[in-house]
Amino acid sequence: MVTYLEATGISLMDVLANLWYQFIQLLPGLIGAVILLLIGYFLGALFEGIIKGALLKAGLDHWVEKHERHHAIGKASVSGIIGGAAKWYTLVLFLGPAAALINLGIMSQLLYDLARWLPHVIAGVLIFYFGLILADMAETAIESHNFKWKHFWGGLARVFIILFVLDIALKEIGVNIIIAQSTYLIVLTGIVLAIALAIGIGFGTALKDDAKKIIKKLS
Repeated sequence: MVTYLEATGISLMDVLANLWYQFIQLLPGLIGAVILLLIGYFLGALFEGIIKGALLKAGLDHWVEKHERHHAIGKASVSGIIGGAAKWYTLVLFLGPAAALINLGIMSQLLYDLARWLPHVIAGVLIFYFGLILADMAETAIESHNFKWKHFWGGLARVFIILFVLDIALKEIGVNIIIAQSTYLIVLTGIVLAIALAIGIGFGTALKDDAKKIIKKLS
């Protein structure tokens, strides 16, 4: 019984000693990674302040609000979105080297791959945000003209642009969905058919009297 307890105690001490040794080996890299991330965070915050301030002075937010485009992105500040993207992009640039300092095997590789993927996520989000503004501008431009079904065509143009931009944003992120592309093609086909039908009806109405005269002459 005593021998069994001694063997168990020795095994437990070996495990604890091994964990402590691994922690000591990991500690310098962990400290270096934390320092790198802190540097990246403060640099990102600095870039965010500079970019946001420059865009505010340039009057970007004022222009967006003046043309009533801010509601297209949930009334968020455009300069704030761009500044925030610059901040997190800068931080992500430091994530890869920080992951390399931590010797965690496959976990370090996962962090490194994540650091390479996140900039594409940020770019995809920015593309989609500006796509929403573009869709809103197109809808307003179409509805400003006085013609029949202007709200329908304006809304259709908005949906068309949003689907198109969403497809680009998802491809930038690395998500390639066939459903979005199929929907986009269906909407495009519908627009073409509707325009062709409208032109056909218009020409048919305009040439109705001439067609009657031609038929009378032939008969």
